[in-house]
Amino acid sequence: MLLKLTHQTDLTYTDLISESVMELRMAPRQEQDQHRLAFTLAIGPPTSANSYFDWLGNTVHWFTVASFHKQIRIVATSVVETDRPIPEPSQYTDIWPTKPAATDYQTYDFCHFHGPVVDSPPLRQLVEHVKARKGEPLGAVAIRLFDLIHQRFTFKKGVTKATSPITDILEKGAGVCQDFTQLMIGSARLLGIPARYISGLVHPDASKYVGATETHAWCELLFPSVGWVGFDPANHRLVGANYVKVAIGRDYQDVAPNKGRYSGKVQESIDVAVNSEEMTVIPPELAAERIQSLAIPTYPSGSMGYLDPNQQVEHQQQQ
Repeated sequence: MLLKLTHQTDLTYTDLISESVMELRMAPRQEQDQHRLAFTLAIGPPTSANSYFDWLGNTVHWFTVASFHKQIRIVATSVVETDRPIPEPSQYTDIWPTKPAATDYQTYDFCHFHGPVVDSPPLRQLVEHVKARKGEPLGAVAIRLFDLIHQRFTFKKGVTKATSPITDILEKGAGVCQDFTQLMIGSARLLGIPARYISGLVHPDASKYVGATETHAWCELLFPSVGWVGFDPANHRLVGANYVKVAIGRDYQDVAPNKGRYSGKVQESIDVAVNSEEMTVIPPELAAERIQSLAIPTYPSGSMGYLDPNQQVEHQQQQ
């Protein structure tokens, strides 16, 4: 599948702020079943942006706006080609429980609780209902867990926050993509199955995918015979070619599309729009990576004499 994806983020403030420092994870990953053919990052107010790879191989861009401003706009445009058939866990030969080698440091971080993925009695009670039996196919255990989360929990916005631990969705019975994903990750890790968080985008059939017009989240479980296999618990679907992987991590804290700090006594609002288009041919004049500026205004310092520049406020986007 050949896709063009546009991810626009608008951050708006109730008054001028003096400085913003931001970190972005918006460039799709280069994977065996996914190839990023082009990426353009446009930022306003105009500033310079730098990039690096984090410890998990995600592309990170960062920038600073040091002039007074009331708005930041970020537009990430990608052309991606995917070749990812829908997995068939029931046909894999792996047996539960799996036993990762004690020295397998590549999976160590995906086997333990961390950050919002916390252990708790309600989580253990949920996992007991999977009724995993020693020696049965790993795919059967994973699918029962997948089905259980679908049956017990409801997709609903506004009941959790970007920083919510999985105890919130367990208590409230509802959440958004990141809550479903982190709940399945915590359950899988409790079962001894390495699990990791995926942040990305979904080319939608709007009638089938919730959260599909925004950034999305799903998880991958490790099947030793085939590698990492994608599960989308919020949509109760296995991950196919219409999913574009942007970042991997232990949990949401590792992969937030944008996070940072700003200086000023103001309120921030965020508006995110994602559009995707299936293409039939690769467009000409692709750039592997291009940084552009957007004409978002800045203001002279004299208009902000009342600002407390020492007030630092963190922000990050919820999925």
